[in-house]
Order: sequence, then C-alpha cells, then structure tokens
Amino acid sequence: MRSAGLAALSGVLYFLGFIGFGYWPLVFLFPAVLLAALEGRTVRQAFLLGALAGFVGMCGGYYWLVHLLQAFAGLSLPLALLGYALLNAYQGALWGLAAALCAYGRRSGLPTVLALPAAVALAEWAYPLLFPSVVAASFLEVPQLMQLADIGGAYLVDAWVAFVGSALFEAVAAFRRSDPKRLGQHLAGLAVSLVFVAGYGTWRLAQVDAQVATARRLEVALIQANLGAAEKTTRRQEFLLRHQEMSRAAISAHPQTQLVVWPEAAFNRAIPREMKDVGQFITVGIDRPVLSGAITVLRTEDERFVYNSAILTSSTGQVRGVYDKVKLLAFGETIPFVDRFPSLKKLFPYTGTFDRGKILRHFQLEDGTKLLPMICYEDLLPSLVRRLWRADGPAEVLVNVTNDSWYGDTHEPGIHLALATLRSIETRRALIRSTNTGISAIVDPGGRVVAHTGQWTQEILPASVPLIEDGSTTIYLRVGDWPAWLSLFGFLGLWGWRRYGAGRRA
Repeated sequence: MRSAGLAALSGVLYFLGFIGFGYWPLVFLFPAVLLAALEGRTVRQAFLLGALAGFVGMCGGYYWLVHLLQAFAGLSLPLALLGYALLNAYQGALWGLAAALCAYGRRSGLPTVLALPAAVALAEWAYPLLFPSVVAASFLEVPQLMQLADIGGAYLVDAWVAFVGSALFEAVAAFRRSDPKRLGQHLAGLAVSLVFVAGYGTWRLAQVDAQVATARRLEVALIQANLGAAEKTTRRQEFLLRHQEMSRAAISAHPQTQLVVWPEAAFNRAIPREMKDVGQFITVGIDRPVLSGAITVLRTEDERFVYNSAILTSSTGQVRGVYDKVKLLAFGETIPFVDRFPSLKKLFPYTGTFDRGKILRHFQLEDGTKLLPMICYEDLLPSLVRRLWRADGPAEVLVNVTNDSWYGDTHEPGIHLALATLRSIETRRALIRSTNTGISAIVDPGGRVVAHTGQWTQEILPASVPLIEDGSTTIYLRVGDWPAWLSLFGFLGLWGWRRYGAGRRA
C-alpha cells in the first residue's frame, strides 16, 4: 500500500506541475517520489506502479476529456467517465513502461541517475499517445529551462528533469544512510546540471533576441471569431461572415497588415480542388493574402477524397497553395483500420473520416517568404515538422491553424499552446498560431509567448512576426531524436550483455 500511495502521489505532483495548474517545480519531485515507490520492486511491479502514477497524472491533466466525450461524441455521463478512465489508463501506461525500463536498468547495475533519464526518453518517444504530451512544456513560464530542445528536442529536456528527480532521490537516500560522500556527489551533480541548463538557456535566448532585433518582419492579423465546432453548422452563414467582417476591420485598423490568418476549418464549406480563385467566396472585400483552414474535396473518375486543409490565397483571392493535414487524429478525424473495415463507421457515427495529406510543402507568399504549415495537433509532433523541413527546406516562420473549441473552457487550450511552443525552440523560428475560440498566439523563436488572445473571446490579434531568413537549422533538426535512439541502443546493449555476456562469464 505504501508503494501504491507514493505512486499515486507522484501522479498528483505530475499534473499539478503541468500547464494550467502551473506549479512547475513539482515536476522535479514527480520522478523522485516515483523512484521511492519503485524501491525493491520487480520489473513487473514497477510497470504497475508507474502505470498507476501515469493514470493519476493523466486523470488530473486530462479532466476535460469528459466534456469532449459528452459534447461531441454524444455519450452519457457514465459512458463519458468510462471512456475518460480507459483513455487515461492507456495514456498513463507510458509511465508504466518508463518505470519498468528504469527498474530493469537498475537491476542490471545501471545507476539510477542514468536509468531513469534513459527510460523516460525512450518511453516518451516509443509509446504512441492519442494526445501527445511531454513534461518539458511545464516550463512555459521559465523558458530558460526549455532551451535544450534545440539540441535534443523535448525528450532531452524530459531526460534532464528525470536526472534532477533521480539526483534528489539519491541525495535523500544518502542522507538517510548518513553517507556524506554520496550526498555531496548527488547534490553537486544536481547543482551542476541546473547551472548548465539555466546558463545554456540564458545564453541561447540572448542569441535569439539579438537575431530577432534585426530580423525582417511579417505583419499579421489573427482572426479569433469565438465560434466553435458546433457553430460551423448551426450558425453556418454567420460563421463565415464574422471571419470576413473581422478581417476587413483588422485591415482598416492596421493597414500595414500583410497576411490575415483564420483558424482551422474557418471556411466552413467544401472547396473543390480544381477551384483556383476563391475571391468571391472567402476573401470578399479582403485585399490581403489570407491563410485559412478549410475542407477541400478532390474528385477523380473513380474516387472522392476529402481533406482537412489549409489554403493560402493571394490578395486577389487566387489560391497560392494548399496543405492537407498529414497526421489525422484517431477517433476525431479518422477511425483506425476504417479502410479495411468500413463497418467501423457505424460504431463511431460522430467521427469524421478525412483522407491523409501526402504532399509536404511550405506555403510561399508573393515576396518569397516560406511558412511551414501545421493543422491542429500536428504542432505537437516534432517528427512531422522535421519531415516538412527536410522535404521543402528551411522556412522563415511556422504557422498553425487549430480548433480547440472541442474541449470547452478548460486547461486544454493552454496545454496545447505550451506544447506547441517547443516547435519554435526546436526550429528557432517564430510560430503564428490561430484558433477559433482561443488561445491564439505569437511565439518567438525562443519559445516565449509574446502576444496572445483570451480563451472563448472574440478578438483580432495584430502582430509583427520576426522572419529568420538565414536558412539556419538546429542540432535537433539535423540529428533528430538522438536521446531516444541512444537510450534504445543502451537498453538493447544492456539486455544483450545480461543475456549473453554475463551468461558466458558465469
């Protein structure tokens, strides 16, 4: 019971330290308390305790799933609660995997301060989540602690958090054993890591600020009409008219505007892909380029394809580019295995079934400025951003159109924004992020939110966005998720040594 209680406590520390609750120092205690729960436990027991910690953590952080399942999946409260529990149990099992890997490493002779960071990096990278999440986003208010992401992505930041928690755990254990030598070693390691990470973050942010100060600017206006997913159909005409009226008002108030950005599916009619001029439908009276979410339809002789898209128009309404969402959200935009088993649609009548985009291409303004596009939860997927970067070269700025109205007036929009800021750090590019009901924002290349709207408010957000034009890339963009790969090879090597090397010596 003591171990289970400690595991549950670690889960509470996890979600209280996360965005929305905001007690970020607690995320360092989360791994320390989890390690206390794992003391003397087998690998199997460690998995169960880690899964319990993850379940509690996810329940606290993802409470908004109940609203989502009721409002948009049409479930009764009991069924919504059941779905909430099942999904959080699945998501929380990530920490069961991390705990099991850590226990295996420790039993194989790996020091805790190496075993847990490696386990966390590997588990977060390998475990498929419906709603991606990383601990690194907890540091939204202290961006100096997030800057390691340009070297090794969010997985490196999370491995560092695990190292700090491990060092705290080992320091407490040494103190209880009256072992001043070990206590000093672990406190020294903890201090050095904190100084290094904070120092690196401060140095990199100073570099970012110097580059931003001399950068060319793109003047944008983000349109947040405060009409959510339900209003796309119930207030269909108003939905479009409000975006158009607010766009014209934005240009009138800010004539320097060079680009108007609407959120995901802001144009709530299907656009045939052969249509190359949408001036009479979308950009009525708007004499600026518009980037908008939309549903597009491609018809061939034999098939019909429907895409969740973003389109870029010229100042006269000509279509300059279309990007189709590549990573569709399971049970929101697609049903797993629906292509093979079409009857699954009957089980999920409220789930849309879009086709996946296949062309990885940036948007390009008339002056040559490249914008790397993302739709909705794609801004949580660093691997996708790296694919887009490799496919079409460096971009000057990132842009995301999304719809977080599904989740109600909860912490989710803030969590989503915090997670998205990591893409700016990994690429060292500003992020333009337009949403239907908030939070729309501008994120600078250091991952700092420099301008934002409220949540469930009708607002126009004008902003001057820095464009990084030198074609530079980061270590992360060049090398990728090396902390996870290093951890994978490390655990494989440890397994091979135990299975073969240790056996021969015996």
